[in-house]
Amino acid sequence: MTKVYNTLDVRGVRTRTFLKEALLSLMAIKSYNQIKIKEVTEIAGVNRVTYYDHFSTKDELLMELIEDVLTEYADIIEGVTEFPASKRPSIEYMKTIRLSVGHIKKHSDFYSIMLLGNGVLNFSDRLHDQMFESLLQLVRRMGQQNPEIESDLLVNWIVGGAIGIYKYWLQNGMRQTEEEISRQMLKITMASSQVFNLRTYVIP
Repeated sequence: MTKVYNTLDVRGVRTRTFLKEALLSLMAIKSYNQIKIKEVTEIAGVNRVTYYDHFSTKDELLMELIEDVLTEYADIIEGVTEFPASKRPSIEYMKTIRLSVGHIKKHSDFYSIMLLGNGVLNFSDRLHDQMFESLLQLVRRMGQQNPEIESDLLVNWIVGGAIGIYKYWLQNGMRQTEEEISRQMLKITMASSQVFNLRTYVIP
């Protein structure tokens, strides 16, 4: 019995993946509101009955697609471990930035559509809110920001800048490599060292 359920679970995950990929491919060529469930199922190779076994509406499919990607991003930020003050902060920040940039590149089609193309209204706000909550937890855990700076304002500033850079990178066809854009982001961060109370400017 266990094997049967596991097989069904795998099939279900695969079907949901096909449907999300189909929706994203359609959003690359037309606005979300113009897309019909029939088109999604045809591209995914799934019949409508199977679709409704998994999702009640098109919006539900979209929300799961968005949630999958944003949850992955949140896990990257929240997965950063605390490090002793004696270590070079720039190295630790660079690790996080590289992971973040790698995530954006991995899902570049998704982010290009959602931030620049036929995405949904207010996606930038949702991305901002997700990054804000995750990064705020990290900043508070690390406790290294300038005590004269409010954590909420600090995190809003960081997140707004990061999203702006990601949009610029995507708009320009990601002409910089992951390493180049990561180093630029770290240099910008370290240039604001007074805010972070950091003294080390070594770029790993």
